[in-house]
Amino acid sequence: MTPEDRLGHRQRLREKFENYEQDAFLDYELLELILTYSIPRRDVKPIAKELMNRFHTFPGVMDARPEDLEQVPGLGQNSITLLKLIRSANVRYLARTMESLPLLNSPQLFADYARMKLGDKNNEVTLIFYLNTQNRLIRCDTLGAGTVDAVNIFPSEVARLALLCGAHSVVLCHNHPGGTFLPSRDDDAVTFDISKALASLGIVLLDHVIVSRFGYYSYRQHEHERGRNNLLTKLEGD
Repeated sequence: MTPEDRLGHRQRLREKFENYEQDAFLDYELLELILTYSIPRRDVKPIAKELMNRFHTFPGVMDARPEDLEQVPGLGQNSITLLKLIRSANVRYLARTMESLPLLNSPQLFADYARMKLGDKNNEVTLIFYLNTQNRLIRCDTLGAGTVDAVNIFPSEVARLALLCGAHSVVLCHNHPGGTFLPSRDDDAVTFDISKALASLGIVLLDHVIVSRFGYYSYRQHEHERGRNNLLTKLEGD
């Protein structure tokens, strides 16, 4: 591609974006447009396509570790920093959105935030969301970073922190790096133990959300499934 062709192509990409045609972008085209802001004098389409080839999906690119991105030919430190900056901005946007909304019936929002927050983790990590009486977020803690398929959570610690911050209710959320988002027996046991510890203090476990790259599972949404109907503390009137 000649310099003139490259400039024309970049301009067409930007005009397409500015004309609210973002949904028409292919994933590699969105990456291509992003890279034009960090690589000013090269044809970035081959780099964008190589990113998709290596990491398979747009989230896969955004979640890729910097050391893996460094192996992509033509991708320099400025571009890697830009990709990580965009990812961090998305995490911050979702966090601030959660702070401003009542979250009683928002497993999707918890899942979106957790998948973005934990998507680059190769081990299981748990997020604990503490909510007030209006079901708005008070704080979010990261607890129990574990192995690729297990995480240690102490119900007494969750209950202690909930009591300290004056929480009325709690949502538990953790990732499954292996891909499946269905709960295991250990997940059921942790859910029950934390629910019991919180209930002793008059605090409700609203939900336990499990996320992976392919979806999420909400205990609250599936609370009537056989064997799970007593794992969450029931709300008055439910």
